Amino acid sequence: MKVRIGAIGAPDSLRKIEAVADEDPRIELVVFEYEELPELDEILNVHRHSVSQWIFSGSSPYLYCVENGLITSREAMYPPVHGMALLGTCLRVMQELGSDVKRMSLDKVDEELVQEMFSEYALDRLQFELCPVSGYDCNDELIAFHSECFESGKTEVALTCHLGVYEELQNRGIPSFRIIPPKLAIRTVFNLLVSRARNHLYGKMKMAILGLAVQTGDGRTCRIAHSFADQERLLELKTELLEIAKQVNGSLVERGASGFFIYTTQGDYELMESSDPPFYRYLDEIMSRLSFEYQLVIGVGYTVYDAEQNVQLAFDHASGAAGTRIIAVDEEKNLFDLTPERLTDFPDGHLPESWKETLSRHQYKPNIPAKLYHYMQIKGLNELTSETLALILKNTERNSRRILNELEQLKLIEVIREESLGRPGRPRKVYRLVT
Repeated sequence: MKVRIGAIGAPDSLRKIEAVADEDPRIELVVFEYEELPELDEILNVHRHSVSQWIFSGSSPYLYCVENGLITSREAMYPPVHGMALLGTCLRVMQELGSDVKRMSLDKVDEELVQEMFSEYALDRLQFELCPVSGYDCNDELIAFHSECFESGKTEVALTCHLGVYEELQNRGIPSFRIIPPKLAIRTVFNLLVSRARNHLYGKMKMAILGLAVQTGDGRTCRIAHSFADQERLLELKTELLEIAKQVNGSLVERGASGFFIYTTQGDYELMESSDPPFYRYLDEIMSRLSFEYQLVIGVGYTVYDAEQNVQLAFDHASGAAGTRIIAVDEEKNLFDLTPERLTDFPDGHLPESWKETLSRHQYKPNIPAKLYHYMQIKGLNELTSETLALILKNTERNSRRILNELEQLKLIEVIREESLGRPGRPRKVYRLVT
């Protein structure tokens, strides 16, 4: 399978990059030319994730993209301008202008590199004026530097890494040459990018197991569903978990009466993690709606056995850590408590003190009452029904009736009347908040 690599740079640099890529059967190259740095925003916003890795023609576009958050250093590299590129450019100068040329201006090359080249190739007779300007958006300063050096007689020719600088110096009649990384440097970068892309791909293929331990609202393990209501809640939970398993291209396996495992890959799990709404929030709403407490663990491993061992390790840790709801263990057995990071309850700060005291006294999670109260205040509603709560929680009216019944028993809401629905069945209760 070929590795898809994006290439960004000036046209002349890209031609050399393409030539190297054509020689490598492992690479499928996608080329993007640019003239001005702001063009890179659109290129990467649209195409960033359509390739595995990126190669830039030089440091300027690379630094611009990394420093502006368009890409990370883990996704891209550029071939450095090392001694071979500088030496080759100096030879071109002597071939085209004669061996008498001794004074040159040079930008974007480290002084240590120049000294190393002098020492290795005995080029002490050459004199370089090094530009002190650094950064990615500095063409005007570089042009001014080379022009001043040439016009003052300090130099006879300019060497630059920038196409725009080279073209402007040519327009001004200043002898100039462009430094382009050699094929060897480009080939080395391609080898690193291919290796990085394949390691990333293999990493995404690691096994990931999501383990869910279900408990009743009072903290007891939900081992046997004694009533039809309990069985209905468990059946709805299984349906929701089956849908999650489909989303991650995985399989759902029941472990006893209160445990569920979803088998998937690291890559599919990460995609689910970044979904909208966030996966952990979505699962928490399901469990709150069904009045289940739970612990979720994620075990990652290179084999199914390794992943299962890490799931058990996560469960062992979670059972002894109060308030811990989400634990992950990676392939190196590093343990992470994701509860604070991934799961923050809906804020209850706007609840009346009487509600907070009642919920605390009965050890009732404030998440759903806080959502209900907040919604009623925002919408300016004085009455609510099971249909209202179903809309807020995006669940069924049956579950909403159960939740409203619990809140009525806590005396947080009260029935003010009953409405006939115009069809067989019990009338619908209409409630108001007790504040």
